Amino acid sequence: MRKIITLTLILLGFAVLTSQAQKVEIKSVTFEVNMHCQSCKAKIERDIVFEKGVKEVEATLDKKLVTIKYDATKTDPEKIAKAIEKLGYTAKVVETKQKG
Repeated sequence: MRKIITLTLILLGFAVLTSQAQKVEIKSVTFEVNMHCQSCKAKIERDIVFEKGVKEVEATLDKKLVTIKYDATKTDPEKIAKAIEKLGYTAKVVETKQKG
């Protein structure tokens, strides 16, 4: 009987963990950022990836664009823009996309 209860609890815990893992909602947002050199680009790519929910950061210096993939259940474009502004840059949303 004890083994059945233990096994049931383990399976229940596993079911809860996998159901939470499926609630990830990946989106993409592109910001126009006033970066002007390679150091600015590197700073943004290096630091923004540590913001909660951010999955991937790609900055394009010649177009002054930063595209960020993020988990929409953990953050949003406004929070990400504030994080960019904390680094000393302006951030204006130019495009958002639903990834799946």
